[in-house]
Amino acid sequence: MNIIAADVGGTKTRLIFADADEPGKVLFEARYASGEFDGFGPLLETFIHDSGSTVSQVESLTLALPGLVTDSSARLTNLPWVIEKQALKDAYGIKTVSFMNDFQASALGTGQLQKKDQLVLNTGISKDGDLNDNATRVAVGAGTGLGVAWAQDDEGVAHAYDSEGGHIDFAPVDDTQIRLLQFLQKRHDHVSYERILSGDGLVSLYEFCAGEQGNEVQRDQITAKWVNDQSPDNAMADKAMILFVQIYGSYIGNIAMLFKPYGGIFITGGIAAKMVERMQSEEFINAYLNKGRMRTLVEQIAVYLVTDERIGVLGAMSEAVKTQRVKK
Repeated sequence: MNIIAADVGGTKTRLIFADADEPGKVLFEARYASGEFDGFGPLLETFIHDSGSTVSQVESLTLALPGLVTDSSARLTNLPWVIEKQALKDAYGIKTVSFMNDFQASALGTGQLQKKDQLVLNTGISKDGDLNDNATRVAVGAGTGLGVAWAQDDEGVAHAYDSEGGHIDFAPVDDTQIRLLQFLQKRHDHVSYERILSGDGLVSLYEFCAGEQGNEVQRDQITAKWVNDQSPDNAMADKAMILFVQIYGSYIGNIAMLFKPYGGIFITGGIAAKMVERMQSEEFINAYLNKGRMRTLVEQIAVYLVTDERIGVLGAMSEAVKTQRVKK
């Protein structure tokens, strides 16, 4: 019995083909540029063809999707795709098609990571500690947007839950961040953390830092990658990067207080993985720990930076395997 798991993203889609009875043994894996396809169907056909298999050999398909996911369909956030379960079943004869939120998949994927796939940003307490009876794990990731989901183990079986935690109100912690809030309020009716902790947010931070120095910026000429690449030699880009990691650290500290996830907080997403040294800096950890009377609490929560981009598809695969075992 073969299963396919996919982590569908606005930029790229990663898929894994495996035997449900031996999910650790990947039969085929590939990554595609999502924008090169008109929909998920053509992408799936390409993957199956590239794998040397046929659609008749596929028993189950599990998709991790960014956007509004229902029991029957999904409308993707950053792609003009609408994916319908029944249409996939009818077109390809796949018996079981399952959808899940992409950050639910990341939360499940935290249980599949190896030590080499994560960097420790805050050690936290020992996993054997008395406080670790709560096995909650949280996945947080800044990329195109800001996602948050958590996973809990129940008798050895992991269950994941999504949220809209990226849209929590931005809470400035000093005078500079108050000015940043005022800057963003001129553009947006509601200023959430996602307005800052995302690719577009990093561009906005650069504009803000440039404006603080009396300089104007042509926004359409700036990208998040440009800001990161320029930061070693560009003072305004450097200030934008520092501000980004400080706000990220503060936000992660809020997540620590909200969930008390003694299984750890796992930072995923494309942005953090491209600024490892920044995420390991004092600016990040000091902002994370700066919680006043709750400092002792956040000190106890382990924080990891995930370096394996496969975390989403690994989580989708674990859900696919679980679904198949339940059906037996």
